[in-house]
Amino acid sequence: MHTGRRADPELVRLALFLGVLLGVLIVLLAFRDVFFPLLLGLGTAYLLDPAVTWFERHGRSRFFGVVATTLLVLLVMAGLVLYVVPTISEQIQRLGARLPQYEERLESLVAPWLAQLEARYPTEFHELPDRLADAIRQNLPQVAGSLATWLGSVFSNLLSLLLFLLNLIFVPVFAFYLLIDWPRIKAVAYDLIPVLYREVTVTIFREVDQAMASFLRGQLTIALILAAINTVGLMLVGVPLALLIGALAGLANLIPYMALVVGLVPALLLCWVEHESLARLAGVGAVFGGAQLLEGTVLSPRILAKTVNLHPVWVLLALIAGGSLLGFFGLLISVPAAAAIQVFARHGLQAYRRSQIYRGGTVPGRAETAPARYEPPRDDAPIP
Repeated sequence: MHTGRRADPELVRLALFLGVLLGVLIVLLAFRDVFFPLLLGLGTAYLLDPAVTWFERHGRSRFFGVVATTLLVLLVMAGLVLYVVPTISEQIQRLGARLPQYEERLESLVAPWLAQLEARYPTEFHELPDRLADAIRQNLPQVAGSLATWLGSVFSNLLSLLLFLLNLIFVPVFAFYLLIDWPRIKAVAYDLIPVLYREVTVTIFREVDQAMASFLRGQLTIALILAAINTVGLMLVGVPLALLIGALAGLANLIPYMALVVGLVPALLLCWVEHESLARLAGVGAVFGGAQLLEGTVLSPRILAKTVNLHPVWVLLALIAGGSLLGFFGLLISVPAAAAIQVFARHGLQAYRRSQIYRGGTVPGRAETAPARYEPPRDDAPIP
C-alpha cells in the first residue's frame, strides 16, 4: 500500500512563518492610514535604540537614556531650524529680488527667436492670438471640468497633507514610549513565537535586524555627508539656493538615484539663469559627479561594508513596487524592505537545497537517488 511522503519539516516551518508574516503585512497595508504614526514611531524607536542602549551599558537607567537621547535629537533639530531655516529664507528672498533680472534675460533670449518666426511666417504669427482665443472658447467647458477636477484633487491633497501633519504629532509620543518599553516588547514578541519555530524565527529576524539596521543607519550617515559636500560645492560654484538644493540632494540619497533628479536639474537651471556660464555648469556637474563617485567608491564600501549587497536590478524593482503601492513613503522603505526580503530569500533557498525535493528522496522499489554533482553557492552568498 502506497503511503504519501511526509513534507519536509524545515520547509513547513518556513512556509508557516512566511504565511503569518504576509498576513501581518496585508493587515498593515489595508489599515496603513491608521497604523502610519505608530509604524513611524516604531521606526524612530528602532533607529534610536542603540543610543539608549549605550547609556544603559554605561550604568544609566533606560529612562535616563531615553530622555537624554530625546533631548539630543531635539537640540540637533533646533540647531538646524535656527541656522538652516533663516539661511534658506534669506536665499529665497535674494532669489525673489532677482526675478525681474531673470525675466529680462529670458525675454532677451526669446525675443530674437520670436522675431525670426514673425519674419518667416508673418501671417500665421499675427493670426496666432485669434486662433488661441478661438481654441480657448471652444474648449472652455472641457477646461472648466478639468479645472474643477484639479481643484478637487488639490483640496483632497491638502486635507491629506493636514491629516499627515496631525499624525506626525503623535510620532514622537509613540517613539518615546516604545523606546522605554523596547526590551519588554522584544521579550513579549519572543515569548509569543511557538517553541517549535522559535529558533528559525529568531535566526531570521536577527539577520533581518542586522541588514536593515546596517542599511538605515549607514545610508543616513552617507546622506548627511553628501548633503554637506553638495552644499559646500554648490556654494563655491555660486548656485542660488545652494543650501536648500545641496541639503535636499544629500537627503535624497536615501532613495537611490533620486539625488540627481532633486539636486542636479534645479542646480543646473538656477546656475544658468544666474551666471549663463558653461564653466559654472561644468562645476555643478563636477560637484554632483564627484559626490556620487565618492559615495560609490568610498562611503558605501566603508560604511555599509558588505552587510547589504543588493543588486541594482533588485533595487529598481523594489523602488517601482514601493512607489506603486505606498507612494513616497513606499519609496523610502522599499530598499530596506528589499534587504529584509533578501534575507528571507536566502533562507528559503538554503531550506530548499537541504530538502528532499532538491536532493532527491526515496521511491518505493528503488534505491535513494543521489543529487547531481553540483556545488551550491555559499550560504552567505547574496540573492539578487
